[in-house]
Amino acid sequence: MTEAPKPTGTCWCGCGSGTAADAFFLPGHERAAEAAVVRIVYGGVPAFLREHGFGPEGRSAIKELAALRRDEAR
Repeated sequence: MTEAPKPTGTCWCGCGSGTAADAFFLPGHERAAEAAVVRIVYGGVPAFLREHGFGPEGRSAIKELAALRRDEAR
């Protein structure tokens, strides 16, 4: 199993700013990084979802997230 990443004191979005010792990102920077990677690697959210089996004819991201949250709450 791969070891989980650990905070480094530098924002993981690539902006170069420092973070709190226990943080990966400055506030909001994780969303900017996610959006950038999805755009660069997949071309956009619809292609990203399709690549992973989600979408109108596939799996439901919203329903699976709700189930995951229910399981985590137990």
